Amino acid sequence: MKRKLLIFVLSSLPLLYAGCGDETLDATAGQYDPGSPVTVERFTPDSGGAATQLMIYGSNFGTDASKILLTVGGKQAAVVGCNGTVIYALVPLQVRRDTGWCDLALRVGEQDVALANKLHYTPRYLVSTIAGEFVNDAREGAIVDGTFEEARFNEPYWMAFDPDKNIYLIEENNGLRYIDFHAKTVSTKFRIGNGMNRPRTIAFTPGYDTMIIVNDASEWTDMGHAMLTAADNFTSWRNILNSKQCNGSAFHPVDHSYYFNSYEAAQVFKVTAPLSAVPWSTASYEELFRAGDVRWEFNIQFAPSGDFAYLVSVNQHYIMKSMYNWDTHKLERATDFAGVKGATGYMDGANTSARFNYPHQGAFDEDDNFYLCDAMNHCIRKITPSGIVTTFAGRPQSYGYVDGDLRTAQFDRPQGIAYDKESRVFYIADQKNRRVRVIKFE
Repeated sequence: MKRKLLIFVLSSLPLLYAGCGDETLDATAGQYDPGSPVTVERFTPDSGGAATQLMIYGSNFGTDASKILLTVGGKQAAVVGCNGTVIYALVPLQVRRDTGWCDLALRVGEQDVALANKLHYTPRYLVSTIAGEFVNDAREGAIVDGTFEEARFNEPYWMAFDPDKNIYLIEENNGLRYIDFHAKTVSTKFRIGNGMNRPRTIAFTPGYDTMIIVNDASEWTDMGHAMLTAADNFTSWRNILNSKQCNGSAFHPVDHSYYFNSYEAAQVFKVTAPLSAVPWSTASYEELFRAGDVRWEFNIQFAPSGDFAYLVSVNQHYIMKSMYNWDTHKLERATDFAGVKGATGYMDGANTSARFNYPHQGAFDEDDNFYLCDAMNHCIRKITPSGIVTTFAGRPQSYGYVDGDLRTAQFDRPQGIAYDKESRVFYIADQKNRRVRVIKFE
């Protein structure tokens, strides 16, 4: 991750140098003189986090960066260039995990110089890549198992944690993959076929011993809900319920009841039979309400508190909110919450003033903020419980592949997201970049 971050910053140097004005580095400046003292006048900026670009001004630095050692908070910084009077360097990763003051120390040749002022270190989120890579110049992917360095993805789509915070990943139109962070490997659990042709979402039972993957089927007589178990290592399934055009299902996080949808008529259903009674029949569930226009794909995502669920409309570009009635133990009719039905675009704002473009999976933090993959805007949006929408990561409406800080990084149709609140880490299924990305606080 450090290597890829440094590569990104190095690739940006021409732009950075061009923006320095009168302080642009001058390659014609003098060489280091060991007989003369090294002096430091100042450095800028006086605050920042990892990869912050430091400019240190003084004299007798020389032009050989290999003879310059700069430490920030006791950790070595990358010295990118020097012209004799200006050193250009990068604040190292993980100087500290809290905000505070850090000492800077400089060595040029055999001379040590202690800088009088300190850097106010402010940690921040950074975007990097865990695994995946294009397999050719056409930016295509592939299904390849192996170590994080060897593994390749084709269409990473939907994510779910196991109890050890490894990730099960649906590859759209391909199958199910497993990302093991302890072994640092990626493996394939199954490929599509035999009735499982369009897997869409993953729902785990509370004990993580059973997984339900919904399958977007054409008819009510087709397999809609496949059950996989830990006993089979989640590699084989059996049909437990037929349904038509199901794009999402979820267990309520508190009472563990099971909900699913159909976009045939925007129905939302609750299963009334216990899991022990599978396979379920049509008598095992009831229709609660119809959420919106027919023929639009949507999914159901519960807040960890269980107080409400969001219905994320993928191809109508908005989010509805359904409150959970704790007396009846049912979701209530959904109401418009963020964005406007059918109105595509990009706009931060409150509730219906916001705009999305093919929103997909989201992840809740500990405060019920919802971090949403806004696929065709190529960014990650944040929605507060009151409906304030802001951009969290990525360059809106600009696709690409760049690691770095939140608003410098680029995605290409991010679809899936998972959030580990203990480590404060986001994982992103970056579909058209054929990669799994991570947004990690220093």
